[in-house]
Amino acid sequence: MNTIWQPELSQFTSLSTHQPKYRALAELVEQAIDDQQLVFGCKLPPQRQLADRLCITHGTVTRAYALLEQRGLVNARLGAGTFIAVREQILDTALETDFASSMQPMLGQQQVLGAAMQSLAEESAMLQEVMVYKLNGLARHQQFFKQWLKDKGMHCEQQEIIFCQGAQQAIYATLATLCQPGELVLHEAMTYPGFYNACQSLNLKTQGIGLGNDGINLDELEKLCQSSDIKAIYITPNCQNPTNLQYSEENLTQLLALSRRYNFFILEDDVNYCLPQNWRLPLWQKAPDRVFYLASLSKYFAGGLRVGYLLAPILWQKSVLQQLHAQCWAVSMMNFELLMRVMKNPDFAHNQEKLAKELTYRIDTLKMIMTKHQLPASFAGLNVYLPLPLHLNMHSLTSQLKANKVLVRAIDVFVNPHSEQTTQPVNGIRLTLGGPNSRAEFDLGITRIDEVLSQLPHTHDVVI
Repeated sequence: MNTIWQPELSQFTSLSTHQPKYRALAELVEQAIDDQQLVFGCKLPPQRQLADRLCITHGTVTRAYALLEQRGLVNARLGAGTFIAVREQILDTALETDFASSMQPMLGQQQVLGAAMQSLAEESAMLQEVMVYKLNGLARHQQFFKQWLKDKGMHCEQQEIIFCQGAQQAIYATLATLCQPGELVLHEAMTYPGFYNACQSLNLKTQGIGLGNDGINLDELEKLCQSSDIKAIYITPNCQNPTNLQYSEENLTQLLALSRRYNFFILEDDVNYCLPQNWRLPLWQKAPDRVFYLASLSKYFAGGLRVGYLLAPILWQKSVLQQLHAQCWAVSMMNFELLMRVMKNPDFAHNQEKLAKELTYRIDTLKMIMTKHQLPASFAGLNVYLPLPLHLNMHSLTSQLKANKVLVRAIDVFVNPHSEQTTQPVNGIRLTLGGPNSRAEFDLGITRIDEVLSQLPHTHDVVI
């Protein structure tokens, strides 16, 4: 196939202002692929021709093409040139679209991880270090991740970062440290199901607190504190799961004041993905003596790596580490070594930018569908929360979507199944935008959702 694409010099110049020129050229090609200006089989311009057009060296073009090949976007054919590699365009329409599993799409993470694995394989001394027992990481792991958090605005120089096999282990270890069987732990009325599993395993009592427009219902919380001995409360204030609510600063300040007044601790879970412009510093920053901060890279890079971390009040660090040690002799340092190498790779930052751009497209696309059908969905990052009107039953809708090859979750999975307290009925669904790995797969899923919503009744006949 002949070359059909020529880059714009002005676009290249703009991209080159904040990154090396070879990376700017690679980004330009990748944008053209995403916009379908370049499709499978298209030949990229000869390197010397492209160098002359963009006023750069031949070596710069060579490095850009090599980077694109490393990302799996192009193939170099000896004597023939460089061609756009296979990209998924036509889907097997028999496959289901997964809008149920909360994970990020694979947008090149496998290539970045592969490069990290290759670099570690070539350094036998460091490889040997991560193959022995180590309770809480090597010194270079502590140093690197403390600096990474500091760059995000979190100053934890006095703390030891506690490494976990994902944030779920951090939740369990923190609850096991703070609570004895039979004690009461509070949580948001709808929240992450793994929290309920941890509490049940530890024989803890649980009670949900309602959510308002700005966060947890503080009046309801204080009444419980006055009548019961509360050990802790579990919250997801940056991007609440499943509602996408972000707590206000005023709500968090008052919650912290209640924590001090009634002597309970706050478990702040920050695992859910936020678009960069929506993320903010955690409550832990204001009260490291009252807050246990739990997070992971699962929703940002790869859930299968099982890389979580915990910042605990200094007086509780040793106890939490003992709990972790009781659960597993040592957390895998291989995972943290690999992630450290991933994050040092400039392609990690590129991947995060690409993830934010793709999710922004997916949010905007689904917003149009929800607006078209007059449904008040809430958006924040990976997840979409759709409360349903009374005439639409969540289980009926999930069944209809599944019949049309779309998987979503009814929100009753976020209600405590072990609670004896009566709660208001819930009716809604949660979609996650990261299941489809390709734009084509996502767009097909959106078409399927639109078809189902178009067939739904907009009003409900009242039966007397």
